[in-house]
Amino acid sequence: MEEDREAKLRELIEKYLQDASAQQKYQEKLEQRQESLPKLHRLVSQFVNGELNLSTFVPLLDKTTREQRHWGAAGTGFMMELNKLNKHHNSIETPLPEANLRDYIAHIDIENEGERIERFYHFLVQDRERLRREGKPGNTIVAPEKSAPIISLLGHWLYPERKLILYYPSVRYSIYMLLQAGLLPEGLQKGFKVAGKAIVVHEADDHQHCRAVFEYLVNVAPELDKPYAVEDFLQWLVEQSQKPRLVKQPDARDLDEEPEPPKEPQDNTAGETPQPVIPTIQDEALRPVPEEALARLLREVQRHVLVDEKLLRRFYHALLAGHVILTGPPGTGKTELARWVPEILWRSEGDEPTTTAYATRLVTATDDWSSRTLMGNLVPVSTESGIRYELRYGHLVSTIRHNWSVQEEDLITRANVMQRRLVSVVSSAGEKQQLYRGLWLVIDEFNRAPIDQALGDALTTLGGVSSLRVPTKAGSDELPVPKDFRIIGTLNSFDRNYLNQMSEALKRRFSFIEILPPPRSMRAAEQAIALYKALQRIQHLNPDVIELNEDGSLYWLDHVTIELDEDGHYQLQWDEVQQAFKQVFEAAWRLFEVIRVYRQLGTAQAIALFQHTLIPGLLQQYSTVEQWQEALDAALCDTIADQLQVLLPDEITVFLLYLNQVSGSFAPAFQRHLEELAGISPGRLMKHLLALGSVEQENGEPLLSEGEIDQIAAQIPPVVPSEKLARCFHLGEAVLPLPQFARRLRTFKAERGL
Repeated sequence: MEEDREAKLRELIEKYLQDASAQQKYQEKLEQRQESLPKLHRLVSQFVNGELNLSTFVPLLDKTTREQRHWGAAGTGFMMELNKLNKHHNSIETPLPEANLRDYIAHIDIENEGERIERFYHFLVQDRERLRREGKPGNTIVAPEKSAPIISLLGHWLYPERKLILYYPSVRYSIYMLLQAGLLPEGLQKGFKVAGKAIVVHEADDHQHCRAVFEYLVNVAPELDKPYAVEDFLQWLVEQSQKPRLVKQPDARDLDEEPEPPKEPQDNTAGETPQPVIPTIQDEALRPVPEEALARLLREVQRHVLVDEKLLRRFYHALLAGHVILTGPPGTGKTELARWVPEILWRSEGDEPTTTAYATRLVTATDDWSSRTLMGNLVPVSTESGIRYELRYGHLVSTIRHNWSVQEEDLITRANVMQRRLVSVVSSAGEKQQLYRGLWLVIDEFNRAPIDQALGDALTTLGGVSSLRVPTKAGSDELPVPKDFRIIGTLNSFDRNYLNQMSEALKRRFSFIEILPPPRSMRAAEQAIALYKALQRIQHLNPDVIELNEDGSLYWLDHVTIELDEDGHYQLQWDEVQQAFKQVFEAAWRLFEVIRVYRQLGTAQAIALFQHTLIPGLLQQYSTVEQWQEALDAALCDTIADQLQVLLPDEITVFLLYLNQVSGSFAPAFQRHLEELAGISPGRLMKHLLALGSVEQENGEPLLSEGEIDQIAAQIPPVVPSEKLARCFHLGEAVLPLPQFARRLRTFKAERGL
C-alpha cells in the first residue's frame, strides 16, 4: 500500500517536472527572487535591529513587494495584514505589536519557526479582543490565522539560507489535497487540523507536521531539493485542480483525471448519464434550516447577491410555504438569488454538505412556449426505416424526473422501482459535479411566456396535488411530485402589466417577493461588490495588475483592495498611490443614486457601468481624473443611457439640472420645476414626490414620509425642505462634467416632448 502511494505521488511529481511551462515559470521566479533578496534582507534587518520603526518599515516593504510581485506578498494575505498591524494595532501608547514582531522574527530557523508562528498567533488573538473592546471594526484587525505567512516570509527574508517553510495559502490547500487523495504515508496523515479545504498552521505542532510532508516530498523526488521547489510543486498542484478538476468526486483517490466535457450553461442536467450508485433518500417535505446555521448561510448568499437579510428571510420563508416568483427591476439579482438560495441555505456540515441542499435547472421563458414546452410530447424522428416517434419531456417533467430513480423513458409510477434519489449535477458556481438532495426548476423572465397556457393542467399540481399527469409512449401516466420540489420564477417588474395577464389561479399558487436595489444604507457593501465583480470580469486583460487571491479577495495594483469583512460583505480599502479613479468612482456612484430616484437600476447595471469604464483605463493605464472622467462619460452612454429612454421629459429634466448645476443652483431650480408641474399637472408633481419618498436614507428611514408628501403637495408653491434635497441629490459634492451623457439625455427629452 505504501509503495503504491509513493509510486502515485512520484508519478504526479514527474508530471510537474515534465511540465515545460511550469518549469520555465519556476526558473523565472527563482531568478527574480534571488535578485530581490538582498533588498528585502536589508529592509527586514533594519527593522529587527531597530533602525526602522514599524510605521517606517511597513510602507517601504509595501513599495518593495509591489515592485517584486514574484513573492506573492502584495495582496491581502500578507501586506494588507502588516498595514493593519501598523495602523490599528501599533501606537505610541501600545508599542507591543512592534516589539513582539521583532522578537518573533529574530533568530528564527526551521526548528523554531512553528513556535514563533504560535506565539504571534496567540498574541494576535489577545490583541484582537483588546481592539474589539475599544470598538474597532473587524476589518481593521489583523486576522490571527495570517500569523504563518507573515512570520515565515519575514523570517525567510531575514535568513534566506535557513530554508524556512513559506506558508502561502497554496501550501496549506495542496497538503490538504494530498491528504484527501491518500497520497501521504499513514504516519503523516494524522495530527493535521483542517479548516474548510486547507490545513491549519497556528501552532508549533502544525508546523512540524508540514515540515515532515516537505521532507517526505524531497525524499520521494530529490529533484525538489532546491530553493522554492516544493512550494512551487504545491502551487502547481492547486493550479491543476482548477483546470477544472484534480481529484475525482466523490472518491478522491486519483490526482490525475481527465476533465469532464463542458456542459451547457443554461441546463446543468442535460445529457446526464444515469448513476445507479447514487444513494436513494426518503421523500420528505422541505425542512427548515436550523436557526444557528441560518444566519451564517444567509451571509454566504450575500457574498454572491447583495440583498438585505430581512428580504432573504422572507424568500426563505416563502420557499418553506411553496412556489415563489421573484419580482423587481432588472439587474437586482433575482436569477442569482433563485439559484444560490436553494444551493446554499440548505447546506449541512460534514464531508458532503450539498446532499441536503438543492440544485436548480435554469430555463428562460420565451413567447412561443406551450404546454409541450413544460410537459412534453411525442415528436417524429426520421430514420432509415421510416418515421418513428420519440417521447421528449418538457422542462417541468424532466426536472421532476431527475429527482426519482426512473430508469426507462416511459416508466413513471411502478412502485418497485420508483424511489427518491440524490441528484448529481454541476453546482451553480460551475466548479464540479456534486450530489444534491433535489433539483428545482427556475423559470427566468416569466413575463416572456404565456405561462398559464404553458402550465396547463400542471396548475392543479402546483396547488398541492401530489402527482402530475404526463405524456408517455402509451398515452399518459402519473408522475409523483417530490414533497420538497419547488418552482422559482423571476419577473421583470418594469413589465408590471404582465401581472394583470396572469390568471388568479396562477397567482394563488405562487408567493410574490419583490427584490429591489440595495438601499443607501448598504452603499458601502454595494460599491464593493460592484467594483469587485467589474474587476473580476476584466482581470484576464491584465492579470499582473489585478490579482485574484485564493481567499476570494482582490487587489488592483496601486488602486484598491477588496476583501470580505466579518459579516460576509465585500469592503473597499483604497490605496493612497492612485486617487484619480477613486474620485471618479465616488462621483459616478452619486450620479447612479440620483438616477435611481426615478429609475430603479440594479447592481448589475452598476457592474456593467464600471466594467466599461475600467477597460480603456486598464489597457491605457489612465492616471488622471480627466482620463477616467472621459471613460465614465462614454460608459454611461453605452450602458445606462438607453435604459432612461422610457422616462418622461419632466424626470429627465431633473437629471439635466443635476449634471449642469453650478454652486448652489440645483435646489432653487428643482423647486421651480416642481412649481411648474403643480400648475400644469398635479399628478406629475405627486409622481416626483413619491419618487423622493421611495429613497431610503442611510438610517433606513424614507426621505419623505407619506404625511410629508401630502403636506408638500398641498402647498402653494410646493417646497421640498432643502436639507432633504441635499441628502437625496448629494448637493455640495462634486459633479463631473459628462457632456456626451448630458447630450443623450437632452435628445431623449426632445423625442419624448414630441
